[in-house]
Amino acid sequence: MSTAVHSAALESRPPMSAPARNGAPDLSVRREALRGCSLFGSLTPADLDAVLARAVLKRFTRGDVIMRRGDAAPGMTVILQGRMRIGVTSIEGQETSLGVLGAGDVVGEMALLDGGERSTDVTAVEDGVMLLIQRGDFLPLMERNARLCLGLMHVLCVRLRSANRSVEELATLRLSVRLGRLLLRLAESYGKRTDRGLRIDLRLSQKDLATLAGASRGKINHCLRLWEQHGALLREHGHLLIRNPEMLAAGEP
Repeated sequence: MSTAVHSAALESRPPMSAPARNGAPDLSVRREALRGCSLFGSLTPADLDAVLARAVLKRFTRGDVIMRRGDAAPGMTVILQGRMRIGVTSIEGQETSLGVLGAGDVVGEMALLDGGERSTDVTAVEDGVMLLIQRGDFLPLMERNARLCLGLMHVLCVRLRSANRSVEELATLRLSVRLGRLLLRLAESYGKRTDRGLRIDLRLSQKDLATLAGASRGKINHCLRLWEQHGALLREHGHLLIRNPEMLAAGEP
């Protein structure tokens, strides 16, 4: 991300359609979610319905462990509603977050290729709904659809670039710059404009921000407090509201 980010460039994701009355997305919403995912965007309506016919719909709540690193991986997950945090934990118990995923994103896509163990931990940061797709049901679609294979390659490349960026920032940038860029990326994906600024529509604790930025909660709180004092952001009811994106991008003050 550029170190000079203008507020006009920070746009929120388009909202998903409303869920069915029983709280679970109906077929049209599930189909829309798959079509909005880069992995499934090339599929025909018939192929989308074939995937949905074999997928299992499951709810999750904030704090649920969706996957653990090293677990068997029978397939992948598509997030229909809600958000999840992906990360890894060292043998010493140190947790590092690699990102936050939301509606339309896929989790566990590597398992579709090799059927190996989970490579990351995945935890829900909001209540939501997901689709579970078994590898054995999905491979036949891949075998006859080259565009679907290219879509999976695209997803893997995006994840690899994101991981490389995180490692580079952790190694080369001071904390205030890492945290500022992190908040701007979250705002780009989950931001909502208000008359007071750009509100990150995602509840993240200081622990969540600490694992995402690779720092202690105390240091994260220190940076947030400085930005609050200089009018760059506000903390309101568990959400962050960005008022000066340029200051965050530069890691100032």
